[in-house]
Amino acid sequence: MAFLSYASRQLVADSDDVSMIWVIAILSVLAFLMVFAALHRLLRPVDRLPAPSGKKWKLPPGPSGWPFIGSLLLYSKGEVAAHQIAEYGEMTTTHLGSKLWVVLNSNRLVSELYGRKGSVTNGRPPYPMVSGMISQNRRSVLLPVNGWAERRRVMHQLLSGTALAKYQDYQDMESITLLKGYLHRPQAWYVHNRIYSNSVIHRITFGERPPEGDNVKEIAKAQFDFLTNAPPYNLWDCFPELTKLPIIFQWWRHKYAAMGHATHAAYARYWTPLKAAIEQGDRPPSFAQDLISGEGKFSGTETDKMFLAMQLVEAGSDTTRLAINIFILAAFSNPDKFQKARDEVDSVCGGSGERLPGFEDEKLLPYINAFGKEMLRWRRVFAWTPEHTLTEDLAFEGYFFPKGTNFVINHASIANDPSAYESPQSFQPERFLDGHETDMGGHWQFGHGRRVCVGYRLAQKSLFINVARLVYCFDFAAREPFDNTKINHFTLDEPFPVEVRVRGTSFAELIRNSSTNVGNV
Repeated sequence: MAFLSYASRQLVADSDDVSMIWVIAILSVLAFLMVFAALHRLLRPVDRLPAPSGKKWKLPPGPSGWPFIGSLLLYSKGEVAAHQIAEYGEMTTTHLGSKLWVVLNSNRLVSELYGRKGSVTNGRPPYPMVSGMISQNRRSVLLPVNGWAERRRVMHQLLSGTALAKYQDYQDMESITLLKGYLHRPQAWYVHNRIYSNSVIHRITFGERPPEGDNVKEIAKAQFDFLTNAPPYNLWDCFPELTKLPIIFQWWRHKYAAMGHATHAAYARYWTPLKAAIEQGDRPPSFAQDLISGEGKFSGTETDKMFLAMQLVEAGSDTTRLAINIFILAAFSNPDKFQKARDEVDSVCGGSGERLPGFEDEKLLPYINAFGKEMLRWRRVFAWTPEHTLTEDLAFEGYFFPKGTNFVINHASIANDPSAYESPQSFQPERFLDGHETDMGGHWQFGHGRRVCVGYRLAQKSLFINVARLVYCFDFAAREPFDNTKINHFTLDEPFPVEVRVRGTSFAELIRNSSTNVGNV
C-alpha cells in the first residue's frame, strides 16, 4: 500500500510537471507571436500604412521580397541585382528592410523626379547609425532638408564661381606632381593617383598638402567606417524604426557609438592645429579659412565647421582617385579611342612634347572631356548613391506615392540601357560630343537636382587636367590578361595589372622641366 501511495503521488507530480511544461510552451509561443506582431506593426513600410481618405497607394511593379527584410537578399547580389530590378520596367518597387525603395531605371525619370520634382524629393530618410551615431548628425550628405540646406549653401558659396578658379592652381601643381610620380615610379601609378586626389582636396580645404602621421591614418579609418556603413550596406539603418525600442534592447548601438566617438576624436586632433595655423594668418587661401573667417556666414558651431571641412576632404579624396584609375582602365582597353584623344591633344600642344595642356585649353579639347564622361558611364565609381526621400504624398504618372518613399538611381541599368546609349557595352566618348562636354550630368554619378554633389565642378576640372596630361605623356598596356568588368576599385593596392611607359624622351624632359618650375609642391 505504501508503494501504491508513493506511485500515485509521483504520477500526480509528473502530471504537474508536464502541465507546467505545456503552460511554459504555450506562454512562450504567445510571447513570440506578440513580439512578432509588435515588430510587424513597428516595421511596416510607408506603403503599408493607410492612404488618405478615399485614396489608395499605387506603386510600380516589383519583386515581392521576404517578410521583414524585403529585397535585402536581392540587393546583396550587387550589379546583378541592379539589372534584375530593371526588368520590372522604368520604375521598380522594392523594400530595403522597412524602407520603401522605388528604383529609377531611366534617365527620363531621374530628370523628372530628382530635377523637376526636386522641391518634394530632396529629403533624406533617417539613418540612425551611420548619420546619427557615426556622424553625430553632422555629415550634410545624409541630413534631411532642415539640417542640410545651410551647409549646402555654404559649400556652394565657397566652392563655385570665382572660388573655383582660385583653386585651379592647386589642381595644376598637383597634376604635375602626378606626372613626375608616373615618370619615376610608374609601377606605383595607383599610389600617385591617391596622392593627387588627397593633396588637391586637402589644399583646397586647408591651404596645404596633407600632413603625415597617425592622424592621417585615423582620418582614413573614420572615412572607411562611414563608407562601409552607408546605405544600403548597414543592416540596422534599413530598419530605422528599431530606435523606438527601449535602449536596453538595442544591443548593436555600442558598436556605432564607438565609431562616432573615434570619428570625432580623429577629426579634432586633425582640425585643431590646422585651425590654429589658419587663425594665425600663415596659410594660403582655403575653404577652411573662408569658413573660419566668417566669409561663408555659417551659423553652425565650431564642431559643425570641423565636420563640414572634414566632410569635404572625405568626399573629394577617394572619388577622384577611383576616377583616374578608371581612366587608366579605359585607356588600354580602348586603344583606338585613346589614340583619338591623343590626336586631339597633339593638335593643340604639339606632337613632340612642346608643352603640357592646361586649363586654358579646355574649350579646344572637347574629346578629352567626353572621354571623362564616357569612362564614368562605362565603369562607374558607385553602384548606388544615397536615396532621395519624398517629403509629401505625390501623384505622378498614374502612381500615388506616400510621403517617405525613397527614390534611388539604378546607375548600372541606366548606363547600360540601349534605348539611352547605343551599344552601351562599348566605349564611345563620341556619344557625349554634344556641346555640353564639361557638364558631368547624365550618368548621375554626382547625383542630380538639389542634392547634386556640390563639388562636381571641381571633380570635372581634376578629370580634365589629368586625362589630358596623361593622354599626352604616357602609354598604357595590360601587363597580363584579366577581366576588365570585374575590378575591385576600392582596394588601396593595384586594382588591375598595367604597365605605364613615358611616351618618349622629349615628354620625359617636359615633365622634369615642368616639375622644376613648380618646385617641390
